[in-house]
Amino acid sequence: MILQEILRRIKFKIGTTDDISGRAINPIVNNRNIIDELNSQIRQYANITKGIQDVYSFSLNQNQIFIDAPSLALRSESYFHLYAIVNGVVYPMDMRGTRDVYKNFPTSPVTGIPNWFLPFNEGNSSKFGVFPMNANAPNTNTLTADVSLTDTTLNVNSTTGFIANNGRITIGTEKIKYQYIDATHFYGCVRGEEMTNIALHSTADTIYENNIVMHYSRLHIPIIVNDDDSITKEILARNIEVVDEHMEGIIKAVAYNLLVKIDNERANIYKIDYKTLYEQYKDDISIGYYRGRLGVGITQPSMQNERGNAYGLGMRY
Repeated sequence: MILQEILRRIKFKIGTTDDISGRAINPIVNNRNIIDELNSQIRQYANITKGIQDVYSFSLNQNQIFIDAPSLALRSESYFHLYAIVNGVVYPMDMRGTRDVYKNFPTSPVTGIPNWFLPFNEGNSSKFGVFPMNANAPNTNTLTADVSLTDTTLNVNSTTGFIANNGRITIGTEKIKYQYIDATHFYGCVRGEEMTNIALHSTADTIYENNIVMHYSRLHIPIIVNDDDSITKEILARNIEVVDEHMEGIIKAVAYNLLVKIDNERANIYKIDYKTLYEQYKDDISIGYYRGRLGVGITQPSMQNERGNAYGLGMRY
């Protein structure tokens, strides 16, 4: 649901300047009040349900030991699936705590293909340690033609070593997902992925392979209100991450929390225990995943790490 429609529904519930009660509150409750409460409720929804999910990919350089976690990743039960790509081959990875990692690598890790991430925090920032250290530099190449804001095919010198389907690359600060390749092209490109902006690129610009891919749960991207209480057209057109059927409950929670500060009688119609509601939404999401897997031949990865132990299991951290 786009933000403009969400705001329309919230404002209808809390009243308008010419509502029939004669007790309009819009002059008191401005856009900033509404957006502050909306941001707060969606953040609660994300924390409880783990229902806002995304992909985070990046280039892990050779012999790189520490990396930053996604900035909006939830610290609890965030990571569902992650893998490394080496010369076009996918290697599933595991997310484990200190006790598990150091038990398997009690001394210096064998340099090779990374198959463990060890999460840790430094103040408010989250990071990962990589085990074993990555011995394989990500693939790079260069553009052979300029790239406009709307191009979905990229011309390059060579795609040798890049994964053949559904890969991710970075040019400058823009992350791009591609569908497939031939010897000198990336086709079906989806631009501005992973909260980056679509940008112009020039011939000879470097393309970097995103050789680590994470599927994870994250927080809501905050909605911004201008200092004059206005909201830009671009932000009003933004599609909010929550599914529509769950958005209805969030709208009621926002309306209640705004109205209850001014008029209990009008607020009661929207009274809602949002924590209980979001727990129900969490169950809906979990059941949906389970139902989707019934009858589907899904098996756990059977690859082994460099010590001969199976890895890629226990991804829910």
